[in-house]
Amino acid sequence: MGSVERVAHVACVGAAAICFAMAAPFVARADTVSDSAPAGMATQVFDIGPQPLASALLRFSEATGIQLFFDATLARNVSSPGARGTLSPQDALTRLLAGTGLSYRFTNATTVTLQKATAAAGQPADAVQLAPVVVQGARPETATGPVKGFVAHQSATATKTDTPLLETPQAISVISRDQIRAQNAQTLNEAVHYSPGVASNSVAVDSRFDAIRVRGFATPIYLDGMLLPTDPSRFAQMRVDPFGLERAEILRGPSSALYGQLPPGGMINLVSLRPTPEPVHTVEFQGNSFGRLQAGVDVGGPLTEDGQFLYRLTGLVHRGGTQIDHADDNRNMIQPAITWRPDSDTTLTLLGQFQNDWAGIGTQFLPAQGTLLFNPNGVLPTSAFVGEPNYNSFHRTQFWAGYQFEHRFNDAVTVRQNLRYASVDTRLESLAGAGLQPNLFTLNRLVYLVPQTARNFTMDNQAQVKFATGPLSHKMLLGFDYVYSGVNTQQGLGPAPPLQNIFNPVYGQPVTVPNITVSTLQKQNQYGLYLQDQIALDRWRLTLSGRHDWVDTTTEDYMAHTVSGQAATAFSGRVGLNYVFDIGLSPYVSYSSSFQPTIGTTFSGTPFQPTRGQQYEVGLKYQPPDLNVSANLAAFRLVQQNALTSDSGHPGFTVQSGEVTAQGIEFDAAATLARGFNIIGSYSFLDAKVTQSNGTDLGMQVTGVPQHQGSLWSNFVVQEGRLRGLGFGAGFRYIGLSYGDAANTLMLPGYVLVDAMMSYELGELNPKLEGAKVALNASNLMDTRYVALCTSGAACFYGASRQVTLTLRYSW
Repeated sequence: MGSVERVAHVACVGAAAICFAMAAPFVARADTVSDSAPAGMATQVFDIGPQPLASALLRFSEATGIQLFFDATLARNVSSPGARGTLSPQDALTRLLAGTGLSYRFTNATTVTLQKATAAAGQPADAVQLAPVVVQGARPETATGPVKGFVAHQSATATKTDTPLLETPQAISVISRDQIRAQNAQTLNEAVHYSPGVASNSVAVDSRFDAIRVRGFATPIYLDGMLLPTDPSRFAQMRVDPFGLERAEILRGPSSALYGQLPPGGMINLVSLRPTPEPVHTVEFQGNSFGRLQAGVDVGGPLTEDGQFLYRLTGLVHRGGTQIDHADDNRNMIQPAITWRPDSDTTLTLLGQFQNDWAGIGTQFLPAQGTLLFNPNGVLPTSAFVGEPNYNSFHRTQFWAGYQFEHRFNDAVTVRQNLRYASVDTRLESLAGAGLQPNLFTLNRLVYLVPQTARNFTMDNQAQVKFATGPLSHKMLLGFDYVYSGVNTQQGLGPAPPLQNIFNPVYGQPVTVPNITVSTLQKQNQYGLYLQDQIALDRWRLTLSGRHDWVDTTTEDYMAHTVSGQAATAFSGRVGLNYVFDIGLSPYVSYSSSFQPTIGTTFSGTPFQPTRGQQYEVGLKYQPPDLNVSANLAAFRLVQQNALTSDSGHPGFTVQSGEVTAQGIEFDAAATLARGFNIIGSYSFLDAKVTQSNGTDLGMQVTGVPQHQGSLWSNFVVQEGRLRGLGFGAGFRYIGLSYGDAANTLMLPGYVLVDAMMSYELGELNPKLEGAKVALNASNLMDTRYVALCTSGAACFYGASRQVTLTLRYSW
């Protein structure tokens, strides 16, 4: 073997993705590399269309994991004819380079050098003069980065460190951007439809907030690992559009050991789109069967040639109708991000968003008679609107800005600080149904005025240290976080004229705007100190997490002219053990706890204690090393204590003797077996009951929580032949029966929904259209009419009816 002499300063952008080697020109002699590819390289499906050579080589590298070394100037202004079909990597590379004047050499099984097919003038026949070199390879998955297909391998939601899912002792689902796009999910509720243990199908159109339950409990929404502002009534809640997300992650079970106050069911953490070293350019246009039009743009990449500054700019606008009459839905959203990497050990990413929503109220309080139950006057349509068009609006303005900073001192020590300020202002003006009169067609109504604001400031400081003690390897995380929340709640409620005939509504009755009768300001400070140690011994993985929280809450009642305060402290922990087999099988067992402050006092004036949750979970995870497949099975028993229940000795007051128990099993599997083929499936059984109570709900199922749920989805893109580029997809969702009242007298039957999609890569028609794609998605294809949720006999809500959406997307 010959030698290569050079003097270079290498600056890498991304994790082994693209490296610019700023070097003096050097000579690579032909005897330093082999002339042929390693023997036995398997064939695989390639679908790389005609495009600029640099981007074609990147797609080749992502598909094969092979790193490409080449002169940056060789790919400039050069096009590749592409490579499609079932090919070996060397055959695919030969096709990609056809007509470019370049050849390749394998230096080893995973590295290829590109060069001119003939030597430059004045150089030896076995040498090539190189300018600055580009190393291009597949970027390994990170906890916040893109997921190829539907199968994720890394996450930080459960541990706050970049950890393989196989080594995480807790059930977690990752919904990738590819899955969101394939299923055309336009809300977070829709994005989680195919996840186990999640109830998200409660209301057809809700412009106010995402209502999601995990393992039977309402679930808070986090963004990039930090809590988003919300208020107890949930009106002043941020709504994050899936168009601006890289992934959505559902962490099931108590998680206070790292995050502080949380309900025991778990949490949802959304991961924002971030700048990437690879250029991103996408525009898309949509229209659906309810008349809604949408346009979106997502662009990003390096701002400077050395890759020190990266950017991402995502924006979306939509206008138009919904399933509900007189309830349009409109949005303007812009989401910028900038990353600064002054060196390979330091990263600072600035993240922000501004969003303005204005819509009609899609949440219609319908009576059980005429939706769920028989009504001699008929059946209400799924588009039924029971308010007044001239008093029917919801406005939201939300904003956040913050940063995520990381510095690595060496291979062992890394520090991080994540900080964000967020605010949301909402105003609701609406009439709501309040039950039928005895004639069963005249609907009583109430009028609401609800202006609210919520603000929060979050800061999370982390120090991560890797070290060894004898045969044990440690990844220890020490953190301190602070969350300030301020919520101003106002509400006016009054009588409104009844709707004379709900089956043949006539609108236009005068509405008297109610006076504000509730006005409070609640401020809360949460301080948390946490410690986690991820210990490895051979194939064993032990995770130990503990956290102590201090929470103080002040409530000022502007109407009563009173100020009250409340303080709580709590310790929460988690211990989990995995054994990771070489074949990708990982059984685990874990215990975790949670707490959540409860505002108020008993009859005697004693402040309420926080609710507490404890969970035992056993599970099995499977991700074989040679297949892009994932399967997870979990069984759990979860108990929430200190829940509020009526005080039988003092009517109108409550005590903390309530208890809720949830136990069940969850299964989910996903596979991306070849480019364009994905499949996911899930099933969950959840028995969530009130096990201690002074009310009629004792021993009853928790309302709105189905016992059985199942789903299956698959999509495929034809790779060869005349139909190449044509995609198909279909899925079904089964949601079992649930109950709509605490006494379980109002039963909601189960139902099955069918979704479908078709798509076509327009570049197959004309190479000039390479990167353009058209897709047609249909949710609830059979237009099944079903009641998704009831909270009483006067408040039932239809689920989403059939919606067909046409999408035109162009990426370059």
